[in-house]
Amino acid sequence: MRSSSTRRRAARPFLALLAMLVGLSGTTAAECHEGHPIILGWLEWASLEPAHILLKAKLDSGAKTSSLSAIDVEPFERDGAAWVRFTVPISAADGGTDHRQKIAMERALQREALIKRHDAAPALRPVVEIGVCVGGTHFTTPVTLTDRSHFNYPLLLGRSALRDRALIDVAHTYLSAARAERCGAPRTVGVE
Repeated sequence: MRSSSTRRRAARPFLALLAMLVGLSGTTAAECHEGHPIILGWLEWASLEPAHILLKAKLDSGAKTSSLSAIDVEPFERDGAAWVRFTVPISAADGGTDHRQKIAMERALQREALIKRHDAAPALRPVVEIGVCVGGTHFTTPVTLTDRSHFNYPLLLGRSALRDRALIDVAHTYLSAARAERCGAPRTVGVE
C-alpha cells in the first residue's frame, strides 16, 4: 500500500492535467480565471453571508445536498409564508476565534427534504437558502438544517452547491486561504 505522501506526489501530475483541461494552466490551486471552477481542498474556510460569519466547511462530493448545523429550529409564519427561525452554533475552533458563537437566523422555508442516513431511518429536514462565500466566490445555496454538533464541521457543502464552481483536491485543505479576503471581513456575532 502506498504511503500518504507517495499518493499526494502521484496525484500532482493528475491535478496539473485536470487544471489544464479546465483552462486553469499556469495557476495555483487556489486561483482561477473568470468563468472556470476554482480548486479547493476538502476542508475550507467559508463565510455565511451577508454578515461575513467565518466557519469551517467540509466540501463533500459524496453528498448531494448541503447541510448547516442548526439548533432551536422553530417554524413560523410571516406574511402568509412558511419561515424557520434557528440558531447556528459555532465552536471557537470552527469559527477561527477564541470563543463560541451562536448566530440567530431566520429564512423562508423552501421545502422539507427526506435525508437518507447511513446509521438510522431517513429524516425530514427543513431546507432554507443561505448566502455563502468560499474561495472568494459568493453564491446562494439550499441547505438542510440539522444539529451537526456530533460532526467535525458546522457546514457541509455538497455537489449541488459546488457544481460549476469548484473542483475538490482531496489531498489538501484550506487552499483558498489567499482568497479569503474576497469574502469580506469576518464578524463575530452572538458571542458566548
